[in-house]
Amino acid sequence: MGKKFHTSSLQMIFTPHPTLHVAVVASKKVYKTAVKRNKLRRQIYDMVRRHYRKHPTTGVFIIITKPKISELSREEIQEELLQLIEKVNN
Repeated sequence: MGKKFHTSSLQMIFTPHPTLHVAVVASKKVYKTAVKRNKLRRQIYDMVRRHYRKHPTTGVFIIITKPKISELSREEIQEELLQLIEKVNN
């Protein structure tokens, strides 16, 4: 099992690995419709991809969304995600 990191709307489980692997989990508690859950997943994958281009990193990142994330804007989600990635790197 990896190390767990939390914010108010995200949880990240990190395990060291030679390459980058990312998984995003959004349950029905976050959004009831699959369309909204998939959109959220795509946005988070995009944020990770953009960060990876600037700061290459490796490992397995499992990002679990919490229901509070539905109240946040894209910028606020990105800010929390970057906070978690910084915690992993320190």
